[in-house]
Amino acid sequence: MARIATLVHRTVRIVVPFKRDDAKSRLAPALAPKERRLLAFAMLRDVIGTVSGFGKVTILSRPGLDATDVGCDVEIVESELDLNDALNAFIAHEAMQGWPRDILIVMADLALLTQNDVAGILSCRGDVVLSPGRGGGTNMILIRAPEFRTCYQGLSFPKHLACGQQAGLGVYVFESFRAGSDIDCPEDLAEVLLHGRGETRALLEGMGFFVSERGRSEGIARINY
Repeated sequence: MARIATLVHRTVRIVVPFKRDDAKSRLAPALAPKERRLLAFAMLRDVIGTVSGFGKVTILSRPGLDATDVGCDVEIVESELDLNDALNAFIAHEAMQGWPRDILIVMADLALLTQNDVAGILSCRGDVVLSPGRGGGTNMILIRAPEFRTCYQGLSFPKHLACGQQAGLGVYVFESFRAGSDIDCPEDLAEVLLHGRGETRALLEGMGFFVSERGRSEGIARINY
């Protein structure tokens, strides 16, 4: 039986995994490689700007990420491991240090994320709080239990839910339209143009993108300069 966790206000370390090389390859039908790179960094900066007021922010990346490309003063931790193993190594290290703070994992492509979303997940009860993305992914995870490990392969949300429950942890689900809107495919760009507020939207508009008059179902259009 899962234990019932009380809500404890603790400091939090925010980890933002970031893929620099071949970023956002599923956007290739709409964006050239250089444009995808610019978009990935714009979304990263929007996410960092949103979460930075809640705790220390760490970007978790493969080696070679240049802080000048990021464009803001933030800690960068490099790892040769893939996403899941790198995150679990990070969690294990914090556990070995006595778990000085909780960990909030936030994906780097949440261009619509607001501070209300971050405050919302931090206010939830639970040893583990999961914020699902569209299509079965997990866009944010708040970890209060050092024994929890991530399962970022395939449909990660049901795996994370099952792993937490099987470990006897109190698992809570935090649902939010903005937190659930990761930007992966060309049709997702319409959500940024419709609901975005930051650098990512400005970048797309500067590239000439706009939402079709027929709405999201018809996708986005682009001005040819």
